[in-house]
Amino acid sequence: MTLVLDIIRTIFNGVYIVLIYAAKFMLALMTVVIGVNVFMRYVLDSGLAWAEEVALVLLVWFTFISFALGVKKKLHISINIMPEKLSPVIHTLLEKIQNILIAGTGVVMIIYGRILVQFTMRSVMPSLGVPSGYLYMVLPVCGILIIYDSVFELFEIPKKDGYLEKFFHSEEDEDA
Repeated sequence: MTLVLDIIRTIFNGVYIVLIYAAKFMLALMTVVIGVNVFMRYVLDSGLAWAEEVALVLLVWFTFISFALGVKKKLHISINIMPEKLSPVIHTLLEKIQNILIAGTGVVMIIYGRILVQFTMRSVMPSLGVPSGYLYMVLPVCGILIIYDSVFELFEIPKKDGYLEKFFHSEEDEDA
């Protein structure tokens, strides 16, 4: 069982590293595409026909990747007033319920994300000429990542992802 968990951890940690770099790249590329399009529109009176759709795809993918990374880092919105004043047993129970609800969100993302992808594969993004389903393919992927983190937290299985910290922070963060 330990070998299986180690393999799962290694795979998911690798996926997270790829996603961190992908999110950084998507944010930078989105900024460049929008900046170039604004320059071309207002200075050259000619915009890029595909820029808005590319920016939209990058924004959607960046948002959901960031959502999955936020679940991993426990950056989702929470109110911590009540749990601090409760007994440790109730606090633990509330954390378990929280992890179940987060895993449920991941399940919803997988189920309805797959349906959305299948449905939108029939339509085409006009400027790019590719199926609209590519816009939403990130939903099931991030749902799987959210379930992974929630289940490991729920059953208190160590994720052994401490070395991922260097990928979450840039060099500027370390200098500050």
